[in-house]
Amino acid sequence: MIAWIVLYIAASYLVGAIPFGYLAGRVRGLDLRQQGSRNIGATNAWRVLGWKWGLSVFILDFLKGFVPVFGALNWLPFLTGDAGGWDFNAVVVLVCFAVVLGHTYTCFLGFRGGKGVATTAGVLFALNPVVACVALGVWLVLMVISGIVSLASLVAAAAMIAAGWWSYPLCRDGAVSPQILYVAFFTVVGALVILKHRSNIVRLLNGTEHSFYSKKSK
Repeated sequence: MIAWIVLYIAASYLVGAIPFGYLAGRVRGLDLRQQGSRNIGATNAWRVLGWKWGLSVFILDFLKGFVPVFGALNWLPFLTGDAGGWDFNAVVVLVCFAVVLGHTYTCFLGFRGGKGVATTAGVLFALNPVVACVALGVWLVLMVISGIVSLASLVAAAAMIAAGWWSYPLCRDGAVSPQILYVAFFTVVGALVILKHRSNIVRLLNGTEHSFYSKKSK
């Protein structure tokens, strides 16, 4: 059983590590690491390669987050024998972390990957659609108002953390709830997304961050 679980977590990392944005750029004869914002995520793919490629990269990055976590939620109970205990929840959280870390620190590109927004969104929709919808709603509102993807993503990450703390009980029957592990996941991954956007934060503070409402990138 343990061997299967370890293999699943490792496979989840490798799925998350597939650099779809980088591969899309190579198909077009470009290296996204040298173009635009030099990021391999869907936003830069959209900006450099066009909306069709950007949308395709987003969908693929989303699915590589969704599928492993959805699979874990439905498959792991057969191994752990418990869909609500510490063992089950711990393994699910490890799968979630593995997928996100695979994207943000992909072994296929020297452990330098994307910022994790699309892949984290896929993980969220598999794990907790309510938290996912809160984060998505915040992202959409900020995107419509500002046209700045990074700003929308940063605020959505903060909203994800808050919604995660609100959604799960920290204690159950007088003891620490196993679901506190999900709260830890939302907090750490939200902080990771914010950390990966530190260059965007600098540009936001300087007023030089790209907006889709601008006539051209700054």
